Amino acid sequence: MTSDSLELIAAAKRGASAAWRDGYAYTKAGILLDDLIAADMRPRTLFEGDTDKRDRLMGALDEINTRFGNFSATTASQGFKRQWKMRSEMKSPAWTTDIREVPKVRAG
Repeated sequence: MTSDSLELIAAAKRGASAAWRDGYAYTKAGILLDDLIAADMRPRTLFEGDTDKRDRLMGALDEINTRFGNFSATTASQGFKRQWKMRSEMKSPAWTTDIREVPKVRAG
């Protein structure tokens, strides 16, 4: 379990390499996150080292992207030119997680 972008990217690359088959056309890949828990609640591993330095780096990247917009700072392996855009017109409503999307009902 990790929130470290560099570890997640490395895992995605390993998965893509394992799934790759010549002769097939691939367009893009993504990562599905499930069983999310708070960082201080995650189980530690026996061989886990000190993560303070990496945690500070990820915090700095998050701060830059929060201040200047998503993908302001990324790893080189993610690429620099985004040729695709997310299509949010087909997005499901987020009534349970975003108070702004709760339907309003008026009587009268």
